[in-house]
Amino acid sequence: MDNINGHYYYPRSSRCEAAQLKVSDDTLSVSFDGQCAFLLNHSQAKVRSSIPGVPTEIDFDDGGKFIASDGNQRLTLSSSFLAKLEKNKPLIFTSIFLVPLFTWLILFVGLPAVAERSVPLIPQSVANEMGEQSFEVINELFLQPSELPIERQEAVKSQWNNALMTLNLSTSKYNLYVYNSDYFGPNAFALPNGTVVITDDLIEKLDKNPEAILAVLLHEIGHVERQHSLRIVAQSVSNTLAIAVIFGDVEGVGEAVLGTGSSLLLNAFTREMESEADDYALEKLVQLGKSPKAFSDAMEVFLALKSEHESGDLLKYLSSHPEIEDRIKKAKEFGR
Repeated sequence: MDNINGHYYYPRSSRCEAAQLKVSDDTLSVSFDGQCAFLLNHSQAKVRSSIPGVPTEIDFDDGGKFIASDGNQRLTLSSSFLAKLEKNKPLIFTSIFLVPLFTWLILFVGLPAVAERSVPLIPQSVANEMGEQSFEVINELFLQPSELPIERQEAVKSQWNNALMTLNLSTSKYNLYVYNSDYFGPNAFALPNGTVVITDDLIEKLDKNPEAILAVLLHEIGHVERQHSLRIVAQSVSNTLAIAVIFGDVEGVGEAVLGTGSSLLLNAFTREMESEADDYALEKLVQLGKSPKAFSDAMEVFLALKSEHESGDLLKYLSSHPEIEDRIKKAKEFGR
């Protein structure tokens, strides 16, 4: 039998008085001055979760309450499943290892997987908004009007439009822009809304090989078609959510959602994404009746320029893709 001294608080009243709680196998009793005031079944009382140093509290069904005087006194009702768990030492030691493991699995495996699978469900309006906002920032900070002759620009755009129509791609979704950029140098990139930018420097580098220009542009369309930018943003938000849950930075979650466009500027496509975009470009070149060698020709130019783009620029990934030699080899062997 457990005996605990404390105070009994009457239902719906601030009145209380010193009392003693006695617990037997099936019942508990509350006594005042040694006289039993009432008896209850265990089912009519609820012991609040015990916190070390905090006095035990027992709530009764009628609204009354008993609070122990000594914070070290503890009460266990035979029907308390939680109390049994709290005293199960093997379970406690097991949870020390399992809880961090499950937390890691949920935050760093489960959340990213959910984010990845949620990308196809994102409305096109979201991709459009992200692309437009990102393009405004990039245009303001890094791009200048093209210095190429109008005829040269129109030749690139004409080849672009012909490819879109042949491949049954939306001419309203995919828009090609030619810009000069000291920052990007010889480059091309795509945004999630279908905006594709190619620089003067890259056109000049591939001036004698227009099909190589087309190969690069098809590669960028591949990024859009495979939703790579949206996948990067989803992964970025997932990582931020995980950090926010761990450190309790709720405000950071809002900033992550509102600032997802910055992920397009700060994160490179993964090797898997680059490979998917390469495959798309090679398949579409064949579909257009062009040789996959056009893609390897473009990669040869990037390989030759690679040493010129190792200054750590913010968007260096746009001009120096990983494993260029392997990509050249794949293009040369494609379709054999």
